Amino acid sequence: TGPNKAVVTLQPNWTEVYRGERITLRCEITDGGDTEWEYEWRTTSSEKPSDQNEHRITSVTGSHSGDYRCKGRKKHTQHSSTDWSDPIKLTVPYRPDPVLTVSPSWVSAGASVTLNCRVKDPSAGWNFYWYKMVPDSSENFYSYEQIPGSSNGTEQDSFIVHGQTHTARYNCRAGRGDPEYYSYYSYSKFVWSAGQFVSISEETDFISALFILFLNDDKQTVS
Repeated sequence: TGPNKAVVTLQPNWTEVYRGERITLRCEITDGGDTEWEYEWRTTSSEKPSDQNEHRITSVTGSHSGDYRCKGRKKHTQHSSTDWSDPIKLTVPYRPDPVLTVSPSWVSAGASVTLNCRVKDPSAGWNFYWYKMVPDSSENFYSYEQIPGSSNGTEQDSFIVHGQTHTARYNCRAGRGDPEYYSYYSYSKFVWSAGQFVSISEETDFISALFILFLNDDKQTVS
């Protein structure tokens, strides 16, 4: 067999992780067998791992960004050690902002609408959550109401809303990991319908709604 080799692994296997996520770095020795090893880490980050084979980070911060290498040395010997492993690079950006698109944005009453939620590195274990914004006229704000059928999230970054009968405002966000780490909510998008309007409380939405009502010669009252 060839010489033992040190390898740094990351669980979950996302080299780009976000502030607040939980990850584990491991130093693994190929063909290490039952040998007892001591470990040493080298990093360009400001957070040096302890000399163990496993380094758990319960809440990632920007100070964890950098390259990580490790090597192993057989216990009770002076010179039998591996070379330094190849580096694994850890990048720690801020919490992601997903981008929501809707198609079509104008529908006839009862038609279906497809929502798409795009997040950076979409293959990295994300689940997607879908919301309709519900206006509360008494409090003058919108609340997030999860769309039926999406309470557990979807692995696909698209979701079809069937039978839309009124103008609605949608949002999405993404989550991954255990415990689950969530992105920010996306900016909301309207889907305009020739059916009934919902109440609209924000000034900009009010102006937009009046414009659409004017175009459609709609008789509905916007409150």
